[in-house]
Amino acid sequence: MSQVKGIPYGISDFNRIRNGNFYFVDKTMYLPLIEKMPSYLFLIRPRRFGKSVFLSMMRTYYDILRQDDFDAYFGDLWIGTHPTGERNKYQVLYFDFSKAGCSMPGADLMTSFNDYCGLIINQFAHVYAAYYDADFKETVEHIESAKSKLAYIEVKAKEKGYPLYLIIDEYDNFTNVILSEHGQRMFHDLTHASGFYREYFKQFKGMFDRIFMMGVSPVTLDDLSSGYNIDWNISVDPRFNAMMGFDETDVREMFRYYQQNDMLKGDAEAMITEMKPWYDNYCFARESLGDDRIFNCDMTLYYLRWQVDFHCSPVEMADKNIRTDYSKLKMLARIDRDFVQEENRMGIIEEIAAKGEILVDLHTSFPAERVTDIDNFRSLLYYYGLLTMCGTRGDRLRMCIPNNCVRERYSVFLREVGRSIT
Repeated sequence: MSQVKGIPYGISDFNRIRNGNFYFVDKTMYLPLIEKMPSYLFLIRPRRFGKSVFLSMMRTYYDILRQDDFDAYFGDLWIGTHPTGERNKYQVLYFDFSKAGCSMPGADLMTSFNDYCGLIINQFAHVYAAYYDADFKETVEHIESAKSKLAYIEVKAKEKGYPLYLIIDEYDNFTNVILSEHGQRMFHDLTHASGFYREYFKQFKGMFDRIFMMGVSPVTLDDLSSGYNIDWNISVDPRFNAMMGFDETDVREMFRYYQQNDMLKGDAEAMITEMKPWYDNYCFARESLGDDRIFNCDMTLYYLRWQVDFHCSPVEMADKNIRTDYSKLKMLARIDRDFVQEENRMGIIEEIAAKGEILVDLHTSFPAERVTDIDNFRSLLYYYGLLTMCGTRGDRLRMCIPNNCVRERYSVFLREVGRSIT
């Protein structure tokens, strides 16, 4: 008898999930659709929606070094019986910009970012060394600047005819933290003119055959657009509405699996009914308003772990790890330290908390200096998962508080700042 699969709460590494016998919600059917899109793609989703796992899966699927492992990783998944011609075709460079230090000011910030990128590029040179000349790895390691390392790899890869795939997780984390902790001036210096962050993105666009980036906000990309202006934003494309997160079928199949293996006690349908007001109700495309709503992945797995481990619902339905993500309300409200603008934003937050919804003209991109504009602020609440699409009124979107977990965050925030919900 096979061992029951573990619950992958908090695990974002696809290979670890597959090698460690954890349950995996199959999203590989989206890979052929991604390949039909333009070559440089960009997707925004709130935190805790499975972005890192999906990108990690893509890395394994497209990496030429993993071609002999295809059946082990994908044989029992949808793509295992529907492989594309691009499977295991690329040398993959994978960045996670949440790991690039961003707490230091000025030149130290540039050094930290360069050090992180240099480390990842050196790792690339190490794992793909066999495809290049004998001195390739040593040469890359001895080049000081990460940008120069990239330029060298670009030349050598093109000489050999090797296709390159760039995957960036949390592409905006580095600059969003700078925007919230150091202010708009430093953010502007990084992403405009000769700012080093912008210069990296300029280099990307000629080097890679394919690029896929994910993040939680469109702010950074708009500010980089003059240097990196070839991305295709699929964030509100209805074909990708359910690519991140779990739909109700995903949740039901997962719960049924643990029930059939005698790990989950009780009525699974009653559990789903209990979960929906707390973790469900996300929609990411106007054309998908009539479709099943999307569950937050981490919240769902948190609930499932409680049911499997303790045979009861969580004492607190809102996972404390999720709560930290929604502390962004305070950052968003006070992002420019402008009292008048802050009062306007606080008014919007109070209106949402009182009515449960608000009308929004959703902006798919906007520069940092306009992040505090009222319409952009409303849009940003949506991108951070603090609002979701729930209907339309004319050309405008009705945005509502998605669920009780988020509603609780509004209430806690307003209490902390001494405001009341009228």
